[in-house]
Amino acid sequence: MPFDVHYWLNEFINRLKTAFGSRLTAVGLQGSFKRGEAHPQSDIDAVVILDLITPRDILIYKSLLSQMPPTDSHPVCGFFGGQEDLKNWPRGELFQFTQDTQILYGSLEKILPPPTRSEALSAAKTGAGTLYHTLVHTWIHGELTPSFMQHLCKTAFFMLQAAHYALNGEYIAEKKRLYEKLTDPSTRLVLRSAAAPITQPKKLAAALLKLCQRILAA
Repeated sequence: MPFDVHYWLNEFINRLKTAFGSRLTAVGLQGSFKRGEAHPQSDIDAVVILDLITPRDILIYKSLLSQMPPTDSHPVCGFFGGQEDLKNWPRGELFQFTQDTQILYGSLEKILPPPTRSEALSAAKTGAGTLYHTLVHTWIHGELTPSFMQHLCKTAFFMLQAAHYALNGEYIAEKKRLYEKLTDPSTRLVLRSAAAPITQPKKLAAALLKLCQRILAA
């Protein structure tokens, strides 16, 4: 029988409520399962928010995960943290977190208000800077393999989501829909390469470098 992520998450939430009681603020889902793009090896990107986490809470959560029903080939990852910490987090770094989280239990509305366009631009620039450094460093000291470039292009998707929001005030969750909104050929090449076979990694690297430079200059 195919893996049912929603059945698994329902059991997950029940066990979290037993473990943490009223301290459990919110539980959510991110990533490919949330976007409807999951494949047989996709991670389950779970979001679990308590009032304020302690080292003991981390150990309890780790034990809870180890006792959950098997997930076939879907590793569980995501975010475990406290609502007070999120309130103090740099807002630009929370753009993707707020936009990509589907809340299944509780609420984050009072903790994380909708991001502003300037916060989205900050997120896009942070992503561009990280990609820029990783790309150039590997270009000089390593090898631009197709698998490495595909990894960078997958990461660039999140940068492009934030850049699009900063420009248009619209968050687009799915790669296909975002691709349809793009008009620049080099930007479309980068996004397309997140899933398509890569035959010219250096040409793709040049396009990605140009894209990062453009977002940094915005």
